[in-house]
Amino acid sequence: MDIEENEEVVAQRIVAIVGRPNVGKSAMFNRLARRRIAIVHEQAGVTRDRMVADVRYDSNYFKLIDTGGLGYLDGTEPDDVIDKGIAAQAAVAMEDASVVILAVDITAGILPLDREVARILHESGHTVLVAANKADTPEHDALADEFTELGFQVFPVSAMHNRGFLDLVL
Repeated sequence: MDIEENEEVVAQRIVAIVGRPNVGKSAMFNRLARRRIAIVHEQAGVTRDRMVADVRYDSNYFKLIDTGGLGYLDGTEPDDVIDKGIAAQAAVAMEDASVVILAVDITAGILPLDREVARILHESGHTVLVAANKADTPEHDALADEFTELGFQVFPVSAMHNRGFLDLVL
């Protein structure tokens, strides 16, 4: 159910999508928003600023925030000015959010950057859900079990094939 343009909606919560580069955060954002808002491209670093959309699923209303990829390890800060800005935008989104979706690539398995983002999220005290993206077929779903190691509830999803999102948001 989409939000009509003339319909006034008060978001019940803010949900931010975060994760390392190239896991499909913007594709998931577009899928959850039910419209193409964010640019989706295979090249890393395309998303630089936060994107925000009002979203409704059944009676659940929320502001959804897409962020750029977090690409630094062990608390180090990025050297590049653009990367610093992306990290700052993601930090603001996480601070504002009541729920954070940690996007990971189910086909790649857990990478060090996934662990680092999970560590940051554990320290934040936010409710965190792991969206194991690129679970394009039911056979991929079993790969999601590995991500329980990150310490959050895991949902296999596919932004490309619109799989698993109802379980994630409801």
